Amino acid sequence: MSIRIHNTANSSSDGKKYSFNYGQINQDFCINRVLDIDNGFFLDIGAGIGGLDAKKVLINSMSNTYGLERFRDWNGIAIDHDETYIQEAKKIRSCVMVCEDLTKISINDILEKNNAPKKIDYLSFDVDDAQEKVLNELDFSTYSFKAITYEHNLYSAFDHTGYRLDTNVTELHKKSREKFNKLGYRLLFGNVGVFPGLPIEDWYVDRETFKKHEHLASDNVTSRQVMAAIERGMLKK
Repeated sequence: MSIRIHNTANSSSDGKKYSFNYGQINQDFCINRVLDIDNGFFLDIGAGIGGLDAKKVLINSMSNTYGLERFRDWNGIAIDHDETYIQEAKKIRSCVMVCEDLTKISINDILEKNNAPKKIDYLSFDVDDAQEKVLNELDFSTYSFKAITYEHNLYSAFDHTGYRLDTNVTELHKKSREKFNKLGYRLLFGNVGVFPGLPIEDWYVDRETFKKHEHLASDNVTSRQVMAAIERGMLKK
């Protein structure tokens, strides 16, 4: 059973409330500004640090949800297959930490077991080898999300000349865009990457959130460009 543990850390500090940035490509900074809510709920699928040594790396590094929990009083469920990472993360995090291999278990079983709410504010979707399986399995008719960051690693499908090397990556990217659009999610920032021309993720929001921020909608952008737009005060209140 999931238990809500109140985060007594300095979550009301304005200095960090809008400036934290732990995500690998600034996902948490941007999601925090777009949604701008306290006491939200996240689902972090693939919450770990990509095979790095959890005993040697700052455990909050590359986390899309730590800052939301730490400075905005969010709660949630974070899932990863790395047992060492999960145990280290439990030392500094109060959300539900689940160690499971999603290539072997259904995401819906985990959500049901941990009493996940049906309406979830943020889905961080980065589960590598299980990405397509989880995309197919996740029950979107039961669970809805205000914002989704979805890793597709489209950059890995092409060489430096633009020659396509991996049709599986490009086909899954196309499939994911079609699926999220059919489900009613709107692409706010597409093909977000660290460097131009090297897309890593698509960032979606629900229709209501999109109406507030559709003036920012753009495709093939860097995370720095997204941050710059936000910091210029372009988000409508």
